[in-house]
Amino acid sequence: MKKFLLLLTLFIGLLLPKGAFAISASPNNDSYMKIIDPGNEERTLPFSTYNINDYNYFKLRTLANYMNHTVKKFDVKYDESKDAVFSSTGKKYADYDALEIVKKIYGDKEAYETRQKIFIDGKEIKIAGYNIDGNNYFKLRDLGAALDFMVDYDSKDKCIIINPQLSSGEKGKTTSEFTPKAEENRALSGEILGAENSFCYIPASGNPRKLNLMPGYVAEIKNSKITSFKECGDSINLPKDTALIYMNYSALKNKSLGIDGNDVSMSQSYLNNWFKKNIFVPFVKAKKLNASNNMYEIKYMELVNLDKKYENVSYIFNAPIEERYEINYGNNSDLVNFTADKNQVYGLAKKGKNIGFNWWYATSPQNYNEKIEHMINYALSVQGFSYDQYDCSGLVGAAADVAGFDLAPAYSWLIEGSPSVKEIPMKDLRRGDLLNKAGSHIMIYLGDGKVVESVPQTGVRVAPVRKSGYKALRILDI
Repeated sequence: MKKFLLLLTLFIGLLLPKGAFAISASPNNDSYMKIIDPGNEERTLPFSTYNINDYNYFKLRTLANYMNHTVKKFDVKYDESKDAVFSSTGKKYADYDALEIVKKIYGDKEAYETRQKIFIDGKEIKIAGYNIDGNNYFKLRDLGAALDFMVDYDSKDKCIIINPQLSSGEKGKTTSEFTPKAEENRALSGEILGAENSFCYIPASGNPRKLNLMPGYVAEIKNSKITSFKECGDSINLPKDTALIYMNYSALKNKSLGIDGNDVSMSQSYLNNWFKKNIFVPFVKAKKLNASNNMYEIKYMELVNLDKKYENVSYIFNAPIEERYEINYGNNSDLVNFTADKNQVYGLAKKGKNIGFNWWYATSPQNYNEKIEHMINYALSVQGFSYDQYDCSGLVGAAADVAGFDLAPAYSWLIEGSPSVKEIPMKDLRRGDLLNKAGSHIMIYLGDGKVVESVPQTGVRVAPVRKSGYKALRILDI
C-alpha cells in the first residue's frame, strides 16, 4: 500500500506543470535606489520587493512606474487570450500611478515560477521570474539586461543605481547581484513629496534637483522671496539655490491649520493672497522627515507682503493648538529653523519694513555689537507703527528683548535704576545708547545725529537727536 501511494505521488508530480510548487517570498521595504537622469541629476526613491532565496524580485509594473520619466520608459500590457505580457519600449506606461512607487508590501506570500510568456517589442524573451498574487516579479539585473539599461550597486551608500543613459552592458561599480538587507533610512533627494506629509519645505541647494511629488502646489523661493507659485504634477525640476514649499492641496484643504489666530482650512483665496511672487518668507520652522535629511514638514511659517505696511504678516501653524506654544517657544531638537539672511532683513528694516516677530527671536545675536544692531534694526522695522502699538518705553523694551538685553522694565521713569544700564557722559554717546528724560521720554540713538523713537503724534519714527534734559545711558553686556 505504501509503495502504491509513493508511486501515485510521483505520477501526480510528473503531471503537474513546471513551476506549480510554491516557495516562500518575504517582503523587503527597507531599501532605495538612485535613478540617474540626464545631466547626472539623481532621483533617490524608496522601493519594496519580495525576497526569494536571498534575491530581490521586482514587480514589472512597479518598475514601469519608476522608469516612466526616463529615456528607457516602457509600457506593459497583458493579453489574456495569449496569457502573455507585452512590453513596448519608448512608450509612456499607460497605467502610471505615482502612488505605486511608495506602496509597501506586507506579509509572506507564496511565489510560483511564472508560466506567462514575456514579449519586448514583439520579441519573446526568456527570463526567470515568479508570479505573486497575479503579478510578475523578476530580478532587476535581468530586467535591466532585457530592457537595456544599466543596473549597478553602490556598496558605499548601499543602494541600487539605475542609469537609463547607459546600456546594460556598460560596467558599473560592482558585479555582484543586489541582495539588500534592512538599513537605516537615508537622505532621499528624490523621495515622493506629499505621499505622507501634505505641507513640506525643501531648503535651497547648490545643485539643481529633480523632485518627485504628488499633485499639488509648489512655491519656489530664492533669496527668501517667492519667485513662482504654480500647480505641479508628479515631478518638478528645482533650480540650484532655490528652496521649495510644497502643498498636497487635496489633503491640506481638509486639514485644520492655525492661520492668523484662527483654526481654519487652507483656502484658495488664502493661497491667492499669500503665495504669490515677491512674498517674503523670513522664517520657517519645520520637522525633519524620518526618511530624509533634506525634506522637512512645515510646522510654522511666516509670510510677509512687503508692499503693505499694516496687516502685512501672515502666520501659519501646521499643528494642533495644544502643540503651538511648544513649537514657538520650546526647545524641541526635532525642529529646525530656516531664516532669511540677516543683512537682507536689516536692509528691509532700514526701509521700515515689518517682518513680524519670530525671525528676530530665532536669529540670536552672538556678541554685544550684534545685539546692538539687532535692537536698532528691530526698532527701525516698525517705523510707522502707532504710539498705541508701541509707546516710547514699549519700543525700547521690545527692541532690547529681541536682541537678548534684559531691560525689563524699560519704562522711562524706572530705567535709570536698572542694573542693566549705566549713565555715561553725553560726549561719549554712541550708536545703540539710550537717551532718557525720566518720566517723560526714552529713545535709541542711531548715530549721525539721529534717533529712533515713538511719539504720540506720529508713532515710531527716525528723528534728529535731542539732548537737552536727557541723560545718556549705555546698555551693559551682562
